[in-house]
Amino acid sequence: MQYTPQILGGIHEALFEIIEEIQRVCRLLHVDFFAIGGTAIGVHFWQNILPWDDDVDFGMLRSDYQKFLREAPALLGEEFELQEFTTEPNTPFYWAKVRKRNTLFLEKGVEWFDINHGIFVDLFPFDRIPNNGFVERFHRAECAWFISAFSLHPYWAKRREIPRRESLYYRKSLLSRLVLGVLYRTVSRDWLYHKMNKEMGWFNGDGECHRVNVVRLGLDVAAYDSVRNPMERPFGRLMIKVPADLEGYLHHHYPVLRKDIPDEQKVNHAPLKLSFDTQNGTTYE
Repeated sequence: MQYTPQILGGIHEALFEIIEEIQRVCRLLHVDFFAIGGTAIGVHFWQNILPWDDDVDFGMLRSDYQKFLREAPALLGEEFELQEFTTEPNTPFYWAKVRKRNTLFLEKGVEWFDINHGIFVDLFPFDRIPNNGFVERFHRAECAWFISAFSLHPYWAKRREIPRRESLYYRKSLLSRLVLGVLYRTVSRDWLYHKMNKEMGWFNGDGECHRVNVVRLGLDVAAYDSVRNPMERPFGRLMIKVPADLEGYLHHHYPVLRKDIPDEQKVNHAPLKLSFDTQNGTTYE
Protein backbone atom coordinates (compact mmCIF):
# COMPACT_ATOMS: atom_id res chain seq x y z
CA MET A 1 0.00 0.00 0.00
CA GLN A 2 1.02 3.61 -0.52
CA TYR A 3 1.10 5.98 2.41
CA THR A 4 -0.45 9.43 2.36
CA PRO A 5 0.74 12.08 4.84
CA GLN A 6 -2.51 11.58 6.76
CA ILE A 7 -2.06 7.79 7.03
CA LEU A 8 1.58 8.10 8.08
CA GLY A 9 0.59 10.73 10.62
CA GLY A 10 -2.01 8.32 12.03
CA ILE A 11 0.62 5.60 12.37
CA HIS A 12 2.95 7.99 14.19
CA GLU A 13 0.19 8.98 16.58
CA ALA A 14 -0.54 5.32 17.39
CA LEU A 15 3.18 4.66 17.92
CA PHE A 16 3.43 7.56 20.36
CA GLU A 17 0.46 6.17 22.30
CA ILE A 18 2.23 2.80 22.59
CA ILE A 19 5.53 4.42 23.62
CA GLU A 20 3.75 6.43 26.30
CA GLU A 21 2.23 3.24 27.68
CA ILE A 22 5.59 1.45 27.66
CA GLN A 23 7.11 4.41 29.50
CA ARG A 24 4.36 4.31 32.12
CA VAL A 25 4.85 0.60 32.77
CA CYS A 26 8.66 0.86 32.78
CA ARG A 27 8.49 3.59 35.42
CA LEU A 28 6.31 1.37 37.59
CA LEU A 29 8.81 -1.47 37.16
CA HIS A 30 11.91 0.73 37.52
CA VAL A 31 13.40 -0.55 34.27
CA ASP A 32 14.86 1.33 31.32
CA PHE A 33 14.36 1.10 27.57
CA PHE A 34 16.35 3.02 24.97
CA ALA A 35 15.99 3.94 21.31
CA ILE A 36 18.00 1.92 18.79
CA GLY A 37 18.44 1.72 15.01
CA GLY A 38 16.41 4.10 12.89
CA THR A 39 14.56 5.34 15.96
CA ALA A 40 17.88 6.52 17.43
CA ILE A 41 18.64 8.28 14.12
CA GLY A 42 15.28 9.99 14.42
CA VAL A 43 16.19 11.19 17.92
CA HIS A 44 19.60 12.40 16.74
CA PHE A 45 18.55 14.35 13.63
CA TRP A 46 14.82 15.07 13.92
CA GLN A 47 14.03 14.66 17.62
CA ASN A 48 11.13 12.61 16.34
CA ILE A 49 10.18 9.49 14.40
CA LEU A 50 11.88 9.47 10.99
CA PRO A 51 9.45 11.34 8.72
CA TRP A 52 9.00 8.37 6.37
CA ASP A 53 9.15 5.57 8.95
CA ASP A 54 6.27 3.48 10.25
CA ASP A 55 7.82 1.65 13.20
CA VAL A 56 10.04 2.32 16.18
CA ASP A 57 12.59 0.07 17.86
CA PHE A 58 13.81 0.04 21.45
CA GLY A 59 16.31 -2.04 23.37
CA MET A 60 16.38 -3.26 26.96
CA LEU A 61 19.14 -4.93 28.91
CA ARG A 62 18.31 -8.59 29.43
CA SER A 63 17.50 -8.24 33.15
CA ASP A 64 15.10 -5.36 32.46
CA TYR A 65 13.65 -7.18 29.46
CA GLN A 66 12.89 -10.31 31.49
CA LYS A 67 11.27 -8.27 34.25
CA PHE A 68 9.14 -6.48 31.65
CA LEU A 69 8.05 -9.78 30.11
CA ARG A 70 7.07 -11.16 33.51
CA GLU A 71 5.21 -8.18 34.90
CA ALA A 72 4.09 -5.92 32.05
CA PRO A 73 1.10 -8.03 30.92
CA ALA A 74 -0.68 -7.33 34.20
CA LEU A 75 0.17 -3.61 34.08
CA LEU A 76 -0.50 -2.64 30.48
CA GLY A 77 -3.72 -0.78 29.83
CA GLU A 78 -6.59 -2.64 28.21
CA GLU A 79 -5.85 -1.01 24.83
CA PHE A 80 -2.43 -2.68 24.67
CA GLU A 81 -1.01 -6.18 24.51
CA LEU A 82 2.46 -7.62 25.03
CA GLN A 83 3.24 -10.07 22.25
CA GLU A 84 6.03 -12.53 23.01
CA PHE A 85 6.30 -16.31 23.03
CA THR A 86 5.34 -16.46 26.72
CA THR A 87 2.13 -14.52 26.07
CA GLU A 88 1.33 -15.56 22.48
CA PRO A 89 2.99 -18.88 21.57
CA ASN A 90 2.07 -18.63 17.88
CA THR A 91 4.26 -15.58 17.34
CA PRO A 92 7.16 -16.15 14.92
CA PHE A 93 9.14 -13.27 16.47
CA TYR A 94 11.99 -13.93 18.91
CA TRP A 95 11.72 -10.43 20.38
CA ALA A 96 8.78 -8.71 22.07
CA LYS A 97 6.23 -6.34 20.61
CA VAL A 98 3.74 -4.11 22.38
CA ARG A 99 0.70 -3.84 20.12
CA LYS A 100 -2.31 -1.56 20.20
CA ARG A 101 -5.51 -3.57 20.24
CA ASN A 102 -8.27 -2.98 17.70
CA THR A 103 -5.77 -1.77 15.12
CA LEU A 104 -4.30 -3.63 12.15
CA PHE A 105 -0.81 -3.57 10.65
CA LEU A 106 -0.75 -6.79 8.63
CA GLU A 107 2.83 -7.42 7.50
CA LYS A 108 3.68 -9.58 4.51
CA GLY A 109 5.16 -12.90 5.55
CA VAL A 110 3.34 -13.24 8.87
CA GLU A 111 -0.24 -12.88 7.65
CA TRP A 112 -0.59 -16.66 8.01
CA PHE A 113 -0.38 -16.67 11.78
CA ASP A 114 -3.23 -16.42 14.27
CA ILE A 115 -1.73 -13.61 16.34
CA ASN A 116 -2.50 -10.00 17.16
CA HIS A 117 -1.54 -7.98 14.06
CA GLY A 118 -2.03 -4.53 15.57
CA ILE A 119 0.24 -1.50 15.21
CA PHE A 120 3.32 -2.20 17.31
CA VAL A 121 6.53 -1.06 18.96
CA ASP A 122 9.46 -3.51 18.96
CA LEU A 123 11.46 -4.31 22.11
CA PHE A 124 14.78 -6.14 21.67
CA PRO A 125 16.86 -7.75 24.44
CA PHE A 126 20.49 -6.61 24.67
CA ASP A 127 23.06 -9.05 26.04
CA ARG A 128 26.74 -8.78 26.89
CA ILE A 129 29.10 -9.99 24.17
CA PRO A 130 32.62 -11.41 24.59
CA ASN A 131 35.74 -9.26 24.24
CA ASN A 132 37.57 -11.72 22.02
CA GLY A 133 36.66 -11.15 18.36
CA PHE A 134 36.78 -14.83 17.38
CA VAL A 135 34.64 -15.87 20.35
CA GLU A 136 32.22 -13.04 19.58
CA ARG A 137 31.74 -14.22 15.97
CA PHE A 138 31.30 -17.83 17.06
CA HIS A 139 28.81 -16.82 19.75
CA ARG A 140 26.84 -14.68 17.31
CA ALA A 141 26.69 -17.47 14.73
CA GLU A 142 25.53 -19.97 17.34
CA CYS A 143 22.83 -17.60 18.62
CA ALA A 144 21.73 -16.77 15.08
CA TRP A 145 21.22 -20.49 14.39
CA PHE A 146 18.99 -21.00 17.43
CA ILE A 147 17.10 -17.77 16.71
CA SER A 148 16.49 -18.95 13.15
CA ALA A 149 15.37 -22.38 14.34
CA PHE A 150 12.96 -20.83 16.84
CA SER A 151 11.58 -18.26 14.37
CA LEU A 152 11.09 -20.74 11.52
CA HIS A 153 9.21 -23.30 13.62
CA PRO A 154 5.77 -21.70 12.96
CA TYR A 155 6.49 -21.74 9.21
CA TRP A 156 7.39 -25.42 9.42
CA ALA A 157 4.22 -26.13 11.41
CA LYS A 158 2.17 -24.48 8.62
CA ARG A 159 4.28 -25.83 5.76
CA ARG A 160 1.18 -27.37 4.12
CA GLU A 161 -0.74 -24.09 4.31
CA ILE A 162 1.82 -21.46 3.31
CA PRO A 163 2.84 -21.45 -0.37
CA ARG A 164 6.47 -22.46 -0.69
CA ARG A 165 7.43 -19.26 -2.47
CA GLU A 166 6.14 -17.24 0.49
CA SER A 167 7.52 -19.35 3.34
CA LEU A 168 10.75 -18.38 5.10
CA TYR A 169 11.24 -22.07 5.92
CA TYR A 170 11.53 -22.97 2.22
CA ARG A 171 14.10 -20.24 1.65
CA LYS A 172 16.53 -22.43 3.55
CA SER A 173 18.66 -24.97 1.73
CA LEU A 174 17.51 -28.58 1.50
CA LEU A 175 20.14 -29.62 4.05
CA SER A 176 19.03 -26.93 6.50
CA ARG A 177 15.39 -28.00 6.10
CA LEU A 178 16.31 -31.61 6.78
CA VAL A 179 18.20 -30.65 9.94
CA LEU A 180 15.40 -28.39 11.12
CA GLY A 181 12.75 -31.03 10.36
CA VAL A 182 14.58 -33.55 12.56
CA LEU A 183 15.00 -30.92 15.28
CA TYR A 184 11.32 -29.95 15.26
CA ARG A 185 10.26 -33.58 15.58
CA THR A 186 12.69 -34.13 18.46
CA VAL A 187 12.32 -31.10 20.73
CA SER A 188 9.53 -28.69 21.56
CA ARG A 189 9.42 -25.03 20.61
CA ASP A 190 9.43 -24.26 24.33
CA TRP A 191 12.79 -26.01 24.60
CA LEU A 192 14.08 -24.01 21.63
CA TYR A 193 12.89 -20.77 23.25
CA HIS A 194 14.75 -21.41 26.50
CA LYS A 195 17.85 -22.70 24.71
CA MET A 196 17.92 -19.65 22.43
CA ASN A 197 17.68 -17.21 25.33
CA LYS A 198 20.26 -19.11 27.38
CA GLU A 199 22.77 -18.94 24.52
CA MET A 200 22.06 -15.26 23.86
CA GLY A 201 22.67 -14.42 27.52
CA TRP A 202 25.71 -16.66 27.97
CA PHE A 203 28.08 -13.77 28.83
CA ASN A 204 25.71 -11.67 30.93
CA GLY A 205 27.37 -12.80 34.15
CA ASP A 206 30.83 -11.72 32.99
CA GLY A 207 31.50 -8.21 34.26
CA GLU A 208 34.60 -8.01 32.07
CA CYS A 209 32.43 -7.94 28.94
CA HIS A 210 31.87 -4.23 28.47
CA ARG A 211 29.77 -4.29 25.27
CA VAL A 212 26.19 -5.35 24.60
CA ASN A 213 24.10 -5.86 21.50
CA VAL A 214 21.21 -7.71 19.90
CA VAL A 215 23.32 -10.84 19.71
CA ARG A 216 22.10 -12.01 16.32
CA LEU A 217 23.47 -8.87 14.64
CA GLY A 218 26.89 -7.27 14.61
CA LEU A 219 25.54 -3.75 14.20
CA ASP A 220 23.65 -2.76 17.34
CA VAL A 221 26.73 -2.69 19.56
CA ALA A 222 26.84 -0.30 22.51
CA ALA A 223 28.95 0.08 25.62
CA TYR A 224 27.27 -1.60 28.59
CA ASP A 225 27.56 1.55 30.71
CA SER A 226 26.05 3.60 27.87
CA VAL A 227 22.78 1.68 28.02
CA ARG A 228 22.88 0.90 31.73
CA ASN A 229 22.79 4.66 32.29
CA PRO A 230 20.97 6.04 29.22
CA MET A 231 20.25 9.74 28.79
CA GLU A 232 16.99 11.47 27.93
CA ARG A 233 16.48 13.29 24.66
CA PRO A 234 13.44 15.00 23.07
CA PHE A 235 11.33 12.78 20.82
CA GLY A 236 8.22 14.45 19.48
CA ARG A 237 5.98 15.24 22.44
CA LEU A 238 8.00 12.93 24.70
CA MET A 239 11.37 12.61 26.34
CA ILE A 240 12.83 9.17 25.68
CA LYS A 241 16.10 7.49 26.59
CA VAL A 242 18.98 6.74 24.24
CA PRO A 243 22.46 5.25 24.75
CA ALA A 244 24.55 7.81 26.63
CA ASP A 245 27.14 7.66 23.84
CA LEU A 246 24.49 8.12 21.15
CA GLU A 247 26.82 9.27 18.38
CA GLY A 248 29.30 6.48 19.10
CA TYR A 249 26.51 3.91 18.93
CA LEU A 250 25.11 5.39 15.72
CA HIS A 251 28.48 5.59 13.97
CA HIS A 252 29.09 1.91 14.76
CA HIS A 253 25.69 0.98 13.38
CA TYR A 254 25.77 3.40 10.44
CA PRO A 255 29.33 4.15 9.26
CA VAL A 256 27.90 6.80 6.90
CA LEU A 257 25.64 8.80 9.21
CA ARG A 258 23.81 11.68 7.55
CA LYS A 259 20.47 13.43 7.83
CA ASP A 260 19.81 13.86 4.13
CA ILE A 261 19.72 10.42 2.51
CA PRO A 262 18.53 9.43 -0.99
CA ASP A 263 14.84 8.66 -1.34
CA GLU A 264 15.57 5.06 -2.31
CA GLN A 265 17.09 4.51 1.14
CA LYS A 266 14.02 5.80 2.96
CA VAL A 267 12.49 2.38 3.56
CA ASN A 268 9.54 1.44 5.74
CA HIS A 269 7.35 -1.59 6.40
CA ALA A 270 4.22 -0.65 4.46
CA PRO A 271 1.75 -3.43 5.39
CA LEU A 272 -0.70 -5.45 3.34
CA LYS A 273 -3.57 -3.99 5.34
CA LEU A 274 -3.81 -1.15 7.84
CA SER A 275 -6.58 0.05 10.14
CA PHE A 276 -6.62 2.46 13.06
CA ASP A 277 -9.94 1.03 14.28
CA THR A 278 -10.81 -2.50 13.21
CA GLN A 279 -14.34 -2.22 14.61
CA ASN A 280 -15.54 1.04 13.12
CA GLY A 281 -12.73 2.43 10.96
CA THR A 282 -11.44 2.18 7.40
CA THR A 283 -9.13 -0.62 6.31
CA TYR A 284 -6.45 0.54 3.89
CA GLU A 285 -4.88 -1.86 1.41
